Amino acid sequence: MAVLNSLTEEGNRALWRIRQAGLPAEFVDELIGDNLIARYAKRFRLFLQGAPADVLMLIINGVVKVHCTQPDGRRFMVELAGPGDLIGYVDLLDARGRHCQAFEAQALTNCAVALITRQRILKLIEAADHSLLVSLFERLNSFWAATVHHYASLMTLSYRERLEAKLAEVASRFGVRDARGTMLTLELGHDDWADMIGSSRPMVSRLIAEMIENTVLAREGKHYILLGHQGLDKPSFQLPRAEAETAGRRSPMHKLDRSALRPARLSS
Repeated sequence: MAVLNSLTEEGNRALWRIRQAGLPAEFVDELIGDNLIARYAKRFRLFLQGAPADVLMLIINGVVKVHCTQPDGRRFMVELAGPGDLIGYVDLLDARGRHCQAFEAQALTNCAVALITRQRILKLIEAADHSLLVSLFERLNSFWAATVHHYASLMTLSYRERLEAKLAEVASRFGVRDARGTMLTLELGHDDWADMIGSSRPMVSRLIAEMIENTVLAREGKHYILLGHQGLDKPSFQLPRAEAETAGRRSPMHKLDRSALRPARLSS
């Protein structure tokens, strides 16, 4: 396992996170061992929507934003991928039957990723025994079911509730204890939060101002502090992270007025 051993603590964290998916240790070792590592600077685009999807990327360190982009420029942030997360696995078939990236990825921070080819994954699956394949199928089904449930649930929330849920989720994954609560270590602007909840930037600016006024949220430089947040006792390391939304509903933000406008419904 040259890749993870060479990155010591960060590599071990990524390895631990992958094994939480329940894959046998030997399968994980074979999958991630001796892979090439690519390092990218902040803001670099790791892949574009529509690019060939012949390589998956395992995040070793750093954070990557994954977006779904529309032709008119609108976009939705699918996830913030950190150490141990896989990106590039969601693909679509083009007119010629080739696998193409369904999303695009951009480095939020400097990052390092291990490159895993589709061919390598297929060879491992072909050589796997029946019981492992059954286990993989069950876990994949659970993963996609939880993912669909996560986003379907998100769509039932008001913009304020979506922002609350995302703040709690980011705090649980990328937050550190602070005397006042939980400081979000990532530098996320209003545009980023708008992309996460599918709203406009002005709406996010308004909601954040209300949260600051209600002493639920504070800002220190480029970082936000979730005041009094106690949701870091058990980091949310399991995939997918749908449970983080529930944790967010129990944060101090439950004291806020829920009268914010809900997303407009399309008329028939």
